[in-house]
Amino acid sequence: MKVQVEDREGLFKSLTVELEGDLVKQKLDEAYKQLQQTVQIQGFRKGKAPLWIVRAKYKDYVEEQVAKQLADETLKEALDKAGVKPVADIFLENYEVSEKDNKLKYVVSFEVAPEFELKNVEGVEVEVPKIEFKEEMVEEELQRLREANAVWEPKEENEPAEEGDLLVLEYEVEEVVKEGEKVKQETSVILGQGMLRPEVEEVLKGKKAGDEVELKELPLYDQQGKEIGKVNIRIKVKEIKKKILPELNDEFAQELGYDNLEELKKKIEEDLKQKIEKLRQSVIEDRVADKLVEMHEIEVPQTLLRREISFLVERRLRELQAYGIDTRYVDIRKIAEEAKPIAEANIKLRFILDKYAEQNNIQPTEEDIEEQYKELAEQYGTTVEEIKKYFQEQGLEEVVKEDAKRKKALKDIISKVKLVEVEEKKEEKKEEVKQEQEVKENES
Repeated sequence: MKVQVEDREGLFKSLTVELEGDLVKQKLDEAYKQLQQTVQIQGFRKGKAPLWIVRAKYKDYVEEQVAKQLADETLKEALDKAGVKPVADIFLENYEVSEKDNKLKYVVSFEVAPEFELKNVEGVEVEVPKIEFKEEMVEEELQRLREANAVWEPKEENEPAEEGDLLVLEYEVEEVVKEGEKVKQETSVILGQGMLRPEVEEVLKGKKAGDEVELKELPLYDQQGKEIGKVNIRIKVKEIKKKILPELNDEFAQELGYDNLEELKKKIEEDLKQKIEKLRQSVIEDRVADKLVEMHEIEVPQTLLRREISFLVERRLRELQAYGIDTRYVDIRKIAEEAKPIAEANIKLRFILDKYAEQNNIQPTEEDIEEQYKELAEQYGTTVEEIKKYFQEQGLEEVVKEDAKRKKALKDIISKVKLVEVEEKKEEKKEEVKQEQEVKENES
């Protein structure tokens, strides 16, 4: 086996592999003999056509199949011999087969991991917001509970739709290029929560029960932002409901299983205090991760980036589906655009943590891996046993091990940096919103 590596644009490389001798001859002979037994050639009974006719008639087909088979069987050895490691997809670009000389040459292309210098993290200052229990958190949680236990009551006939209202909609979607092909369904949305495309939400504001609206030639986009079609949408507002919050009193607390409102407040306070430290650690991990990405200039492999964006988009679409949204008509281009910087940061962080783990000889213990499975089980809302079974069946146990190793590396880095707690400015709401969301997720 002969191998040759060439640099391409960016992180792409090509690998040329040359094979010759008995291996190539054996594969060619096997392919032709198998075809001789199975193909039907005019003038001959099945399996009786001369081999030279089969070779002449199916030469291109056999060479293609043998090239793909041998490339698949020998690629790992070729990559090891060349000392290169692809980070994502491998593309078979071309091949040449010489049956006379029993030779095969094939070329594959792929991206490799970026080369970068790992920065020293010892003593690096990382600002983290000061997170501590405050009495107003109890009131905020009480308000969240009121929201969660609110009821929806129909508005009066002449009352217009406003942000926060629940709209029951009957809609009909017709693809412009496929005249006559229509989709008619009913759905419920809360106006102002981004559950519909902006142009649809805007036209529904101020409408009343019984009103109908129509949007002509609304463009549809794929993940790359390319327009893939247009649709006409007709919407009828069947009903508008407003949210009615329950009174905050002993009766409300009793409905939630507590003796009185004071007992409910005490329980909320206890739970919040237990979760503050967990939340604080989560924020520290996020801030240190952001700092690591900021410190390192790393080129992102485009094949990995496409893969990560696709994963994030699919996850967002599943979330929307859980809300009952018909994802065929959401703006996927916008979702992909918003996902791109997150995807780039995720990929860079993985490279940084992998290099740090390698240089510091960090390996996960069985306890670390078990903890990773526990976190996955919590995320997916299932048991540790079920999540282990799934990852084993999918052959993804190594992925769990790698993630556990990265988490251990991040913890080691956190122990070496200098954390500086800062009071968050009032106008800086982004982290505060994130904290509130995480507390609510932990509470539920």
